[in-house]
Amino acid sequence: MTIRTLFLKIFIWFWMAAAGIIGVLVLMVWISDAQTLPERVSRGPLSEVLNIFAESTAHTYEQEGIQGLDQYIRKSTKDTGTEVYVYDAEGKPITAPGPDNVPEVVKEVETQQQPQQRISRMFMGRTTWGKLVTGPSGNRYIVAVRFHAPGMRPSFFTTSRIIAMILTAGLVCYLLALYLTSPLKKLKSAVQSLAQGNMDARVSPQLGNRKDELGDLGREFDQMAERISMLITSQKRLLADISHELRSPLARLSVALELARKNSPPPATPALNRIEQEAERLNELVGQLLALTRLESGAERVPAETVVLEELLQQVVDDANFEAKPLHKEVKVGELEKCRVTGSPELLRSAIENVIRNAVRYTAPGTSVEIALQWKLDTAELTVRDHGPGVPESELAHIFEPFYRVSESRDRASGGAGLGLSIAERTVKLHGGCINARNVEGGLLVTTRIPLAPNSNGDQPQATFSPASLASG
Repeated sequence: MTIRTLFLKIFIWFWMAAAGIIGVLVLMVWISDAQTLPERVSRGPLSEVLNIFAESTAHTYEQEGIQGLDQYIRKSTKDTGTEVYVYDAEGKPITAPGPDNVPEVVKEVETQQQPQQRISRMFMGRTTWGKLVTGPSGNRYIVAVRFHAPGMRPSFFTTSRIIAMILTAGLVCYLLALYLTSPLKKLKSAVQSLAQGNMDARVSPQLGNRKDELGDLGREFDQMAERISMLITSQKRLLADISHELRSPLARLSVALELARKNSPPPATPALNRIEQEAERLNELVGQLLALTRLESGAERVPAETVVLEELLQQVVDDANFEAKPLHKEVKVGELEKCRVTGSPELLRSAIENVIRNAVRYTAPGTSVEIALQWKLDTAELTVRDHGPGVPESELAHIFEPFYRVSESRDRASGGAGLGLSIAERTVKLHGGCINARNVEGGLLVTTRIPLAPNSNGDQPQATFSPASLASG
């Protein structure tokens, strides 16, 4: 499993490091005790207590037998966690044989055969102490006592305590990872918001008064966002101002052109017609620029009018057919369902007209532009499919950008300035919808989705023409 988020990487690595440090510390304590414990047990006050206990054990065994020995051991070790094992001089167990390293200690005591010699060994936090003692009868016994090592009490080194330490370290690591990555998440959110067109996206208010490198990064991002916002605002204002300023000269040019027609000889007519054509094209461009500026600035308000989309579409199709017939093209309507949306009839008409006219412009002569309007749950879906050259896959995401024109066949020579689809996209978004394009076999399919009006009623109409047939060509 690949850890992809920085938060998890910091949290897991810090936690593993903390757990490793805890483990090393515990191991070092155990090793230290294992090295020093034998001497401390053999020479400390505990040694005298163990000596007396061992002699009493041998005495009890000879006086009271195995049952008395068991009772004495249980009484002496009650609630202490201490274990006592008794062997004869040859190392044969009198009581139950001891676990872990008890047989090893007994073997060492047996081989030394010195009553004054005491052996202690540590194993897994417990110490085994052994001594050869002589009973009242003169028989020798080996007494092994197994107890928790001093300084390593089970009250501290239990599994639950170690787990609690690791969990506490995990909580600290979690808070540390959260502290380090939280500003980055806020910065990521602001970057995404800025990339989606929100020029007011800022990160400093969310980072507070951090004085570290992350705070500096947030402030530098805000400066960059402010600069970009100013540049885009200036660009939009410049386009709007130029568009407004061009309107008056274009109007005067049209008047002058009509006067020139009246006073010019017939040979000048073709040139005047060309001037008129270019003036109309320039006037159309200015109108599109003004419309785009209003949409992007938010100055355009969407009225809460109910728009009968199929009627509006039919009007646009009739106009488009009028333009397409001289070019040996046709606009065909397939499925046309009743759809009502809320918004501006003028803006929606302009958006739909831009999409359809764009399809008419690029569909090949002798082919048709195929249109369908469907009711999809709570959305009106309009599909417009042409039979043109299509768009390279790498450029599909850019065709709704202002002034963007695909090179080769979809360029300025084909007509248009690259604003029609931009206006359509912004208008659809203004109405809460979305628009996208994809290549189909032998053409481009543009799909527009607009939410239906809340008061739409009636059953969904039966399909008469499937959009799938449009995509299949």
